[in-house]
Amino acid sequence: MLRPNLDVGRRRAARPKRRWLAFGLCLAALTPSTAHAWWDDGHRIVGEIAERNLSEDTRAKVRELLADTPEYTTLATASTWADQVARQVPELAFVASSHYVNLGARLSPRELHQLCLERSGCVATGMAYYAEILRSQRASKAERAEALRLLAHFVGDAHQPLHAGHAEDRGGNDINELRMLEFTPAKERTNLHAVWDGGFVAIHLGREGIDWQTYAQRLDERVTPEARARWGRGSVYDWLEESRLIGAAEGYLHADGITPIRSGDTLGEDWYQRNLPVAEQRLQQAGLRLALVLEEVLGEG
Repeated sequence: MLRPNLDVGRRRAARPKRRWLAFGLCLAALTPSTAHAWWDDGHRIVGEIAERNLSEDTRAKVRELLADTPEYTTLATASTWADQVARQVPELAFVASSHYVNLGARLSPRELHQLCLERSGCVATGMAYYAEILRSQRASKAERAEALRLLAHFVGDAHQPLHAGHAEDRGGNDINELRMLEFTPAKERTNLHAVWDGGFVAIHLGREGIDWQTYAQRLDERVTPEARARWGRGSVYDWLEESRLIGAAEGYLHADGITPIRSGDTLGEDWYQRNLPVAEQRLQQAGLRLALVLEEVLGEG
């Protein structure tokens, strides 16, 4: 079985959960307010693709863990919990830093680990930490269910390119006053981070007249066996490096691949068509890799 490397942050993961609270209460004020990767429909798509690729045994374990939380009883719905609920819970304020990591250059696993420790955690250490809780037979069912909801969300976050974006523009949040097709009707404006979070999915759903379940099914069915095997290799470091490189090559540039996107710009049909396949592939990769992680973590016992 393919086993994604989740070793980053394992020493941190061994610490009691409330120790993290002391390190991280101030982080909510430092986190971009729009750093909700993929927004709800994107996260639902990731969760749905993952659940479609689980073994029957692992799917049953997931459903059992999630059964006690109304409205969040599937991977698709549970994947939105970190944005819809956790951000409103003071005791979970420390989770804020686990949604992203700002990367200005390629980092080795050791360098990324050190960066995450210096800032009291990041999406890489967050995934490892909650995978450890989910794996633990000493944790309560409620603790493991919470860990599952957060892990599912953070795997999705790691694949949104601007969640590994530039620190100086807060992952594209400060590139604002943008116009983008149907995503900014009338006099509305948005920022580059929000465009990647929700623009592609929202426009595609509207144009196709479909819901997120249908979109997830289509995306999953389009993945070739070769791509499934290829995407199953590597570690969380590789996922984040992929996101960083996509941001550098596509996410921050206009359709010509040269001109930087600046505040006040318009992102037209050419930019949307150039980057929609990129966004779709990241959703596919996130869903398949989440399934692999859950098979590893929950398939052990």
